[in-house]
Amino acid sequence: MAAKLTLFPSRGASRHFVLRDGESRRIGRDPGASDLVLDDPRVSARHARLDWTGAGWSLADLGSKNGTLIAGSPAEGALLRDEDWVSFGGLLARFELVSEADVADLESERTRRLQTSVEITQELARERDPRALLQRLLQSVLSLTGAERGFVLLFGPGGSLEAEVASGFSAGALDERFEGSFGAIERALETGASVVVSDAVSDAFLGRRPSVLELGIRTLACVPLRAEDRVIGLVYVDGRKRGGVFTELDLEILEALCGNVSLVLSTLRIDREIRELLGAAPESRAEDRRFLEALERRVLDIARSAPSVPAVAPGASPGP
Repeated sequence: MAAKLTLFPSRGASRHFVLRDGESRRIGRDPGASDLVLDDPRVSARHARLDWTGAGWSLADLGSKNGTLIAGSPAEGALLRDEDWVSFGGLLARFELVSEADVADLESERTRRLQTSVEITQELARERDPRALLQRLLQSVLSLTGAERGFVLLFGPGGSLEAEVASGFSAGALDERFEGSFGAIERALETGASVVVSDAVSDAFLGRRPSVLELGIRTLACVPLRAEDRVIGLVYVDGRKRGGVFTELDLEILEALCGNVSLVLSTLRIDREIRELLGAAPESRAEDRRFLEALERRVLDIARSAPSVPAVAPGASPGP
């Protein structure tokens, strides 16, 4: 017998741990005192303990500040059942009994996806056309993560938007219902770091925004494209699948792809001539173009105040 404990943080990528017969685990935020380290402020340094009983695993709270629950009841050493939901101080997790064959499948899937990402990375490195490069990056990210829609933006040396591709958006997608997603974009541009949300409704920042609730967005990721010490663009994808579209492996692959594309872009000449070529691309859907034209104006407003993006002169045009 084996078991899988999958964590679903409100912010960040989901991840799982595999338990095998005879294994017990201490759970907490302190790496020195925990076998399973949960880096979440709601989790205590020494939070809970999973114990092998000979017939399964029991879970007991260790006097944590925010408590441990099994299916809504205090964890006091009760035996965990298949598909039980667990709360470590508010950090949700799901316990599942799995077979050794299931564990082997998990490892095989990880290996397969990593191999696929390596192959995609090699293909992207050979692409010399900027628009084709960005389109292939977006389609690869959507395919690998299972997200439903997304876009890629590229900033020029002066901060203007010089290239952009989109997929899955309607022409009117930038109404007030998109405001929650702009929050993630703003955070990524301000910090220069990836923003990943596995449960947008529970996120303290995004969950209060009506847009997130109305559209039913559960997961989103916004990953900057970086060159040296500045942000040269970003990749945004989101979806409505409950339970976490974006795993730690998804984020690892996504950031690796974005890093590779950033290197390729740094060797290409992205200027007004390229922008004109990109803007005239016949393969762009009319809806995608209208969506991107509206997106440009809003993102440029955000970028003007973001320290990680090249300065944009007040009133600067987003393109030639």
